[in-house]
Amino acid sequence: MATEPLTILVTGGAGYVGAASADALIEAGHRVVILDDLSTGDSYLIPNAASSITGSYVDRDRVGDLIRDARIDAVLHCAARSIVSDSMEKPERYYRDNLIGSLNLLDAVQNAGIRHFVFSSSAAVYGGAQSALIPEDSMTAPINPYGATKLAFEHALRSYAQAFDMQVLALRYFNVAGATERVSERHTPETHLLPRIVAAAQSGEPFTLFGADFPTPDGTALRDYVHIADVAAANAAAFAALQKGKIGSTFAAINIGSGTGTSVREAIAAVERASKLSVKIDQQPRRDGDPASLVANIDRAAKLLGWRPRQSDINRIARSLFSAS
Repeated sequence: MATEPLTILVTGGAGYVGAASADALIEAGHRVVILDDLSTGDSYLIPNAASSITGSYVDRDRVGDLIRDARIDAVLHCAARSIVSDSMEKPERYYRDNLIGSLNLLDAVQNAGIRHFVFSSSAAVYGGAQSALIPEDSMTAPINPYGATKLAFEHALRSYAQAFDMQVLALRYFNVAGATERVSERHTPETHLLPRIVAAAQSGEPFTLFGADFPTPDGTALRDYVHIADVAAANAAAFAALQKGKIGSTFAAINIGSGTGTSVREAIAAVERASKLSVKIDQQPRRDGDPASLVANIDRAAKLLGWRPRQSDINRIARSLFSAS
């Protein structure tokens, strides 16, 4: 059954995930309206086919006016502060923007009678060590303010969905990586593993590897890397599932990952193959709190969204980073 096109408000649509998701939504036939204050996003990432407004999602009145004037049907909330180390140093900013600001957005959405809401959440809600494959009903125990604010807003979404008959999905992204033809990773500061390995390969500076004695096949930690194009496709699939009534409840949290663990050494080797450059390694002891393995169980995404990753092989992710640079 085909779904009707929606007019979807994408917050943070000039950012990494937001811009790629806007592309996927437009390709799926939806009309996209982007709201971004451009504090960390780039205006050149806004698709030509999208409408855009420069502003912040924390401004409840302005968002309410935008929803009315643009006749918004649904919301994809990607905008957030997202640097873990920064959240440890400035937690007040994260609670103010990621939680209080997002509640302002949610109030505007609820007041307008919008029923479909998709939230860009994070595997950071799970915290530290978990089972080998993490299902959505695992214990949530964030170990930093960033993860705590994501989880707190999930709780709010669940309550609003039940109280106001909304249909809400929280997509818990694991390690989003790679590039599309238009969108690549550019963070300041850069904290993501793969771009840091790429930078080490290109500069000749050593890459710091923390821990080589984990109980894993090669001694380095295993993480779940999911291609940005697969994440964008998951967001588009989320709206299709909501329109078709496939969720079966007012709220659901869904892991978005590759379902496969990649070790740090495997990631380094993938970058070396893609670049034909060598990466110097500065091996250091484990950092406190680093789990041996964090990998998503993605069965729920397959069941509810009909989604599976198609581009999240680590070698393909590494090649995409170089083809975009």
